[in-house]
Amino acid sequence: MNLRLMQQIRFVLLFFLPIHLSAQAPLDWPRFRQQILSNHPLALQADLYRDQARAAFLRAQGGFDPKAVLDLSNKNFKGQNYFQYSEAGLKWPVGLGLEWTANYNWAYGNFLNPESKLPTQGQAALGLTWTLGQGLLIDERRANLRQSRIGLDLSEAERADALNDLLLEAAKAYWTWVLADNQLQIYEQSLQQAQIRHQGLLESFRQGDKPAIDTLESFIQVQNRQLDLNFARLDLQNAGLTLSRFYWTSAQTPVSPGEIPRPVSLLDNTAPVSSAVPPVENPSAVLSSHPQIRMYAAKLNMLDIERRWKQEKRKPVLDLSYYLLGNGWQFSPTPGTEGLGVLANDYKWGLHFSFPILNRKARGDWQVTQIKIAQTDLALEQKKLDLATKIRQYQNELQQLAAQITLYRDLSTNYRLLLEAETEKFKYGESSIFLINTREQRYLEAQNKYLKLLSEYQKSNAGLLWASGAL
Repeated sequence: MNLRLMQQIRFVLLFFLPIHLSAQAPLDWPRFRQQILSNHPLALQADLYRDQARAAFLRAQGGFDPKAVLDLSNKNFKGQNYFQYSEAGLKWPVGLGLEWTANYNWAYGNFLNPESKLPTQGQAALGLTWTLGQGLLIDERRANLRQSRIGLDLSEAERADALNDLLLEAAKAYWTWVLADNQLQIYEQSLQQAQIRHQGLLESFRQGDKPAIDTLESFIQVQNRQLDLNFARLDLQNAGLTLSRFYWTSAQTPVSPGEIPRPVSLLDNTAPVSSAVPPVENPSAVLSSHPQIRMYAAKLNMLDIERRWKQEKRKPVLDLSYYLLGNGWQFSPTPGTEGLGVLANDYKWGLHFSFPILNRKARGDWQVTQIKIAQTDLALEQKKLDLATKIRQYQNELQQLAAQITLYRDLSTNYRLLLEAETEKFKYGESSIFLINTREQRYLEAQNKYLKLLSEYQKSNAGLLWASGAL
């Protein structure tokens, strides 16, 4: 009888021992999140959005770079130099429809066109082309530059949105994995307890204190616990495989599930409910900083610039050009000419005008852009509504889960007290192995449900952060 009592006491002590954790530091969510942001390929790919936007901005700036030009043309036929034209210079667009030109020209040969003849030493020319019609307020180069500047903000929003989605999937995988590991530990303990109870009953049967039917029932319980443990191991293996998709080393190699540290214990973590995200009283105010809303805002700004450029293209083309011509490098060959009088001395000017009679292409392009803006506006309003709805849904889930967690925490404690009482009665022969198994089963079910609620709470918490754009 003393041996049986010692075995029962051992069973009680083992049942309520805390869950064993690996000596290695547990993998908590902040550490795992940082690992993803630092090493995951999709996180590194998201960083490329910024690099791509910077490259596009640099390309747009190139539209205002000064350009060196060189043009050579020569004709020789039957030993005669018909002509040789040479031009070297610099062109520099400076905005506001202005483009400065500076070049030097040479012309030689026996058969030059009279209008192409130049001074013997060549001729320098300083010119200005001014777009007075289409392109005065905005042109393609300025439109591209402004859009690429907005593209820098768009790239930051795209990066944040990609990371937000990545971390949501990672959070779901992480808390599923944590749940599976915690459940496995519970089933390992329950199997050990069932085995200890079975061995104690076998010894009692040998001493004639317990009937054989009790040993059969305790053995069936061992078998059930072994089945539960096998299923729990399978769940943990699959959860580990899913988690390993997000766990990468700094060398850009994925980590196998067996190399991932053990997770935190949900039962030891008393903070999940108290660390909830504060209620979002005004989702619209929160959504203004959401990556997807920022993306729509940037696209609308780009479309507005496109609309202004398409509107500008509905104007006629009117370009005015003026070139101050020199004799060699001398721009005031006439004695006494100085100041602004030089501009009216040796020069060349031109005027170019064109306008499509019906102008249907420009009008059609402008209308297409207007439609794009209207479509994007509608999509933005729908996205705001969708995100605001998700925020409210996650808030409702968190409130309900918090209440259920409190309920199941108390329920689990009460089932544990019932099990303790039933075990105490069993020591004095006032209970049966059937009742202990029943009490234990209820307690395990309550514990598992409690763990699932904690895991779901963390997933909903991550979902709320995702819907708020803050994950």
